[in-house]
Amino acid sequence: MIGNVIAVLLFEWKRALTLPRMAWWGVLAVFPVFIVGLIRFLAIENPPREVWAGLLYAMIPMLVSMLGTLLWATPAISTELERRSWVYLAVRPNGGTAVLLGKYLAAVTWVIPPALIGLTISVPLADSGDGWRLWWTMFRLVCLSCPAYGAIYLLLGTLLPRRALVLAVAYTLIFEMLVRFIPAVINKLTVQFRLQALLFDWCDISDFGPGGRPTGVQVLIGSDPAWQHVGVLLLLPPVLLTIAVAILRWSEFSASAESDV
Repeated sequence: MIGNVIAVLLFEWKRALTLPRMAWWGVLAVFPVFIVGLIRFLAIENPPREVWAGLLYAMIPMLVSMLGTLLWATPAISTELERRSWVYLAVRPNGGTAVLLGKYLAAVTWVIPPALIGLTISVPLADSGDGWRLWWTMFRLVCLSCPAYGAIYLLLGTLLPRRALVLAVAYTLIFEMLVRFIPAVINKLTVQFRLQALLFDWCDISDFGPGGRPTGVQVLIGSDPAWQHVGVLLLLPPVLLTIAVAILRWSEFSASAESDV
């Protein structure tokens, strides 16, 4: 089983080494560098550390991680259905499971490198005055966000292969972009809630004046300790992958129905 997963992972990486995909890989790495450089050299004054922290967070652990894993992990099943190869995978022992897990690992390992390359170049360019702490914070957020988002999008793609990308985009816009700002228990169900709480904690973004953090900010990030957020983000991928595998074994996908979409 493990050998089959590794075989799928290596095959997906070999298939990704094409000019269009490597160009997209380069765009993910260069985009944050371009934005940081633009702000750094056009701004009259160098923005404070809190501004750089928020900007790098929005571009790398948030945008690059979400966009990269969405495009890679979501169509894991629909791609095989469109190629009419699913029937051959389904009849092999644990064939579908190996493909699912192998493509998940490929998505995560494909997105993390450009995110870290962009981060490593952007932090010195920003000249925030606390570059090492900022880099170490974003590094950990990237390594937590990519597996979590990859598992979420893979599960959504398994639930509804015919409309996988539509479902993934709707989830991203509604939950990760809007619901995370709702000051209620529901925002704790989003990955962004955990990530932004860790950002405030690890970067020590607490300089809001004599009164400390405003009530609205405290509601958005909560008061849970950092280890609890890390634990949730580490537990999320295996739980969601287990559910995705269970759905995969229970469902019967029709390649002919997919080809008619």
